[in-house]
Amino acid sequence: MARANLAVTKMTRAGVNLAGALTPAVVDGHAFGFSAKRQLRIKNTSTGPRTVTVVIPGQVEGQPLGDVPYVLAAGADMLVPPFTPIYRQGDDTVWINYDDPAGVQVSVYELPV
Repeated sequence: MARANLAVTKMTRAGVNLAGALTPAVVDGHAFGFSAKRQLRIKNTSTGPRTVTVVIPGQVEGQPLGDVPYVLAAGADMLVPPFTPIYRQGDDTVWINYDDPAGVQVSVYELPV
């Protein structure tokens, strides 16, 4: 299977309605187009903790860079700050992996200029 693409919700100065704007996590992970104006929202509706990992590609002096895990307690709802270019994959996307997709929902928001 392949990584699934996440749609990006563009915010306006009037804001964005968060109701119903989430996509269920998938086993093979998600990807979305890189932009320094995009934020990731992660919601854990399961009864146990979940880890969502943002993959950092590349190496520094032959050493792989460490991915960034976000651990969410049961019922947690988190907004991750915008990403820097270090998160950009070779195909100009950001990759997200899940330790267990059950009960995890995500969305991507693009901040207005």
